[in-house]
Parts: sequence; structure tokens; C-alpha cells
Amino acid sequence: MQMVTLNGIEMRYRDEGEGEALLLIHNLTSNIDGFEGNFPELSKYYRVIAADIRGHGYTTHEEDPAKAQDFYHFDRMAEDQIALLDHLGVQEFFLFGQAYWGANTALHLTDRVPERVRGVVISSASMIISDETHKPYDPLGEKGRENFLRMHKLAREHGMMAVYQDRLDYGQFWGPKVLNSPEILEVFTKAHETTSVAAFVTPPYLTPARRARIAQTLREHGTPVMLLVGEDEGAHNRKYFISEMRGDVPDIHVMMIPESGHYPTTENPRDFNWALLDFYAGVKERE
Repeated sequence: MQMVTLNGIEMRYRDEGEGEALLLIHNLTSNIDGFEGNFPELSKYYRVIAADIRGHGYTTHEEDPAKAQDFYHFDRMAEDQIALLDHLGVQEFFLFGQAYWGANTALHLTDRVPERVRGVVISSASMIISDETHKPYDPLGEKGRENFLRMHKLAREHGMMAVYQDRLDYGQFWGPKVLNSPEILEVFTKAHETTSVAAFVTPPYLTPARRARIAQTLREHGTPVMLLVGEDEGAHNRKYFISEMRGDVPDIHVMMIPESGHYPTTENPRDFNWALLDFYAGVKERE
């Protein structure tokens, strides 16, 4: 692990392997330690790079609520990733984004530098509208919305470990695979301990106009895109993610990951790694 100051923040990052570059972007309440099951295999074939995003792990946190909306913004997080790649001398790269924060940061990054992105994979997400009147958890249904509102209140009043306990009790995005695995729960415990409260309660904005622009960029540049969905994600979420992404990118490739819910990188790293490697190999065949 290494630290670097870029784009006005300190970032912790990991850079392993040789050859063509692959950038991994993690989700909310996570950090690059969550890629422990992915780096060893993926770095056999690629130069794999990942950084703790703003408010997570050992990258700079912003806890002032008045500054949070501007600080935790998808375009700013995309700029962080671009600054890191430039610092490391990486021009073109393959890309993966995990769930709402990671996937949308990856898609914003692709919109900023589409000529540098050779192929993008996202998991467990779509481009959900979030602004002054829409929240990203609204499409998850009444139960999902109630869970997030309760967790936000707990975070503000008692901190992130209260959120962790709430997830143990109510299972928001945590299915049996997570809840019955001490190893996964240990990773998730440490991730919650090092997540900013302000980041957790401040969903980054994604307006309808910005979503439309990203979708247009993906289509115009013919960027190869794949969506990974865990077969245990839940029927409502699976259908929503797939239908929304197909609306934005009609030729998107969709793959189901067995024995996995919302976190295929952690719940089933073997099949996740193979899915990425197969898709990127196919992209290279088409180039």
C-alpha cells in the first residue's frame, strides 16, 4: 500500500502486476482491502490499480456537512482516479466499478476520458438519479428506503459501527453468504470503521441530464460495457439494474454471478475474477 497527495487530497492506493492497466473502484462503506480476493489473480494478467475513494479507508475524509455534497461528488471522485492514473503514467486502461458509488464513479470517469477506457464492467448498480428531490435508495422499494433512512439517522447519532450492527440486524444488501461468513464480516467491520459518516449520509448527485450525457458518451464511443449481477441480489434489484442499464446502453452485456449477492468481489471472487478476465479478453479480440 502507498500514499500520494493528488487533486487536493491524500490517497491510499495499491499498484500490482505488469502490462495493460486495470483500475478497480470500490463502493460505499468499503475500501481497497475489499479487493484482497481479486488482486492476486487479476495481477497475473494485468497491472491492477485501486485507491481508497474519498471518505473511505485512509484517503482524506470530509466530515463537515456543509462541505460534504461538493466533496463527495462523482465528478470529483472521477478526477481523483484520473489524477492517480496520470501520476502512475497510465494512459489507456480497463475499468471496474463496484455498486452505486464505484459503478457511477467509473461511468463518470469514462464520460470524462472515453478515449482512454478500453472496456468497463460494473456490478450491482445502475445510473440511479440522485438530486435534491431524488435519492438513490428510492428505487429499492419501501423497505430499502426505510433501511437507508434509519441507517443515516444511526450514523449521524452513533457513528458507523451502529450502521454495521443495523445491517447485521436487518440485512440491507447482506444476504446469508455475508451474514454467515466470519471472514467477510471481518472485512466489512474494518471497512465501516474507516468510512466517513458524512460520506455515508451524503449520496453523490446524479441528475437526469448528467445521466443522459454519460449514456450518450458510452453509445457514441462504442465503449464495451458489462453489468455483473449476483444471482442472490434479489429479484427486484436484479430486474431494476438490468432494465435501467439496458435503457442507457442497449448493447450492454449482462452476466449473473452464482453464489453471490450484492458483493461479487467478496462473496464469489473466483467467478468474479473469471468474468472480468473473460470480458476484457473479448474486448481485446474486438480491437
